[in-house]
Amino acid sequence: MSLFTVAHFHCLPGRGAEVEAHLAPLVEPTASEDGYVFYRYFRDSADDDHFVFWEEWRDDASLDIHIAGPGVQSMLEAVLPLLAEPIAAYRLSMR
Repeated sequence: MSLFTVAHFHCLPGRGAEVEAHLAPLVEPTASEDGYVFYRYFRDSADDDHFVFWEEWRDDASLDIHIAGPGVQSMLEAVLPLLAEPIAAYRLSMR
């Protein structure tokens, strides 16, 4: 059964473009990762400083490997200081 994840990135005011510059490069290489099903981020149409990741992975292990990988870790190092609050991330399953 697939694992779905949603993650909210609330940027400091006016820092959305800078944050997006670190998010965009993750999309294409993630598509070749084992366990990948779907991986995209969206920008809130009412708030340029709010991004939402919507992901689908084969299982928890695939997501854990993705998060621990150098691409995500590098992005987090760059982006965390630009956020107004901690990332709100949720792992979801269909019932």
